[in-house]
Amino acid sequence: MMRNFKNYHKFNPNQKISFDGQSIFERGLEGFQGEDVFVDGISVKCLIQSKSNDGLFRYILAKPDEIKLGSVVEWDVGKWLIVTQPNDNKIYKKAEMRLCNNSIKLSSGDKQVDTGKINEITGKPIKKLVPGEIIEVPCIFERTTSVNGSDQPINLPDGQAHITIPYSTNPHLKIGLKTQFYSEEYIVHDIDYSKVIDGVGTIKLIAKKKVSDNQ
Repeated sequence: MMRNFKNYHKFNPNQKISFDGQSIFERGLEGFQGEDVFVDGISVKCLIQSKSNDGLFRYILAKPDEIKLGSVVEWDVGKWLIVTQPNDNKIYKKAEMRLCNNSIKLSSGDKQVDTGKINEITGKPIKKLVPGEIIEVPCIFERTTSVNGSDQPINLPDGQAHITIPYSTNPHLKIGLKTQFYSEEYIVHDIDYSKVIDGVGTIKLIAKKKVSDNQ
């Protein structure tokens, strides 16, 4: 009778496959294909793969806890925004990132400061707003969009633009926000939060070009 050695030394083939895959991936990170980048300001070793001929789209492969939807990656020619939910195979995560072509300026840490004066009607102290630090948030500014996952661009309605940025709770990110791109002023008319899950992801500002002072 032939003996079954399947559980000899408690050998687990799935664990061996996972271990071998992890070893191959880590050798790739340390080899000539490995790239040193910054993800949300933290130094990370990863792999970068091509996706499009124009160089505006790339794939990033990194350890599972190092990238997420909405992360900003500093690599090569500039800053990239991870725009897809990373696929996780327990060895590494893979996601698509796009080259940011602009940035949006926001004030951070605004404060209400007491002026030392009293409102004669309400009797309450009069305060004034002191703007905080101006920060530049990397973004993807575009006048085209794609439909149903197609890579074929379709022009947005005249004067409209989409601005994709990492999710943020900055109070200035609201409908009515005025911002400027390429010497033209835009006003945010809507905000799409559909790619935000548990405070992580990207938001899309739907803006229209300002055409008069009455807007």
